Amino acid sequence: MKIDNLNTVYAHDTAVMRKNTASQTVSSFGFARKRIKFKDSHKEILFSELHALLTSGIDFSRALMLIIQNEKNAGLKSMLQQLQQDVIGGSAFWQSMSQEKVFSKLDCGVIRIGEETGKISDSLYFLSDYYNKKIAQRRMITSAVSYPIIILVTAILVFVFMIMVIVPLFVDVYSRTGGELPGITAAVMAFSDNFMYYLLIFCLLGIGISVVFNPKQKNERLQKIRTCFLLKIPIVGQMIRLHYQSNFCKLLYLLYSSGITLLHGVEMLAEIITFYPYSKSLVSMADGIRMGGSFSGSVGKFPDLYDNRLLTLLQVGEETNTLSTMLDKQGKELTSQLEYKIKQLGSIMEPLLILFIGILVATILISMYLPMFRLGTVIQ
Repeated sequence: MKIDNLNTVYAHDTAVMRKNTASQTVSSFGFARKRIKFKDSHKEILFSELHALLTSGIDFSRALMLIIQNEKNAGLKSMLQQLQQDVIGGSAFWQSMSQEKVFSKLDCGVIRIGEETGKISDSLYFLSDYYNKKIAQRRMITSAVSYPIIILVTAILVFVFMIMVIVPLFVDVYSRTGGELPGITAAVMAFSDNFMYYLLIFCLLGIGISVVFNPKQKNERLQKIRTCFLLKIPIVGQMIRLHYQSNFCKLLYLLYSSGITLLHGVEMLAEIITFYPYSKSLVSMADGIRMGGSFSGSVGKFPDLYDNRLLTLLQVGEETNTLSTMLDKQGKELTSQLEYKIKQLGSIMEPLLILFIGILVATILISMYLPMFRLGTVIQ
């Protein structure tokens, strides 16, 4: 009797939800969709709550409705209502997500894996854990670079003040006395006179760099230039490699352990991982596997993107039929290495920036006071 009552209440709630959503979505959702801000923390909460509700035995539509009822943000609530309407209407959850700009290809791809393999709960757990670690890594980066950034901004302000205010004062004094100035002093004075032109060039250069390095850039040639430059930066390039190798291992483990063939899994990864060189490498790997080549051999064609240790473990995994275990193990190890590199970045940047500021200020001061030292020597 209690079960019948619960089913009746649930059916009534669902009908009311459909009616309210249909009226609200047409009138307001089109505008709310553009203004919505769906942060990584929101994604972590959404995927974590969905995973917890599904593992407790609640069906997907009911789980979404419970999350909607507890959501306070009007924009997020409207978006979740639209997702529920699409699911009730027969659409796959990943297809409904792909229509929203707030979800990445990674989100939609992982959910698609779960729906196609019947392991949606595992996919939700993966995304929840992924965003949890992503937020933790971002906080680590913020704590590591916040102090160096403050130092760098201070150095820039001090440099601009000295070039635009202090150096012109010395220029007036030395122009009255006449005489030949040391080369470093003359160079600093010339730089000060033309500083506004240099500043304009620097701003134009910054705009050009922002266009080339825009992550949303669709031009394939510019993507290639941007990614090649990023990968060649010391420490930063290594961190980027660790990040994408870790995602490669964890996502392929999720696919392969779910029963998806290796070829189909690599093809799906090529759509999920959008960073240019890794996306192209995955397309090449899929072609190699399709032609009958080994997976490890296809990975070995890209030594600049995938470490030798990863290649060796993949080869061993193929030979011993333990590829899934190797992928899981290496994904966790690469994540640990990435977190260590993030901490190392902060410890390296701080002394380098302090040294840079000291050299910058000392150069300007010495160049300005050097004529006075010579003048004192002449008087003696």
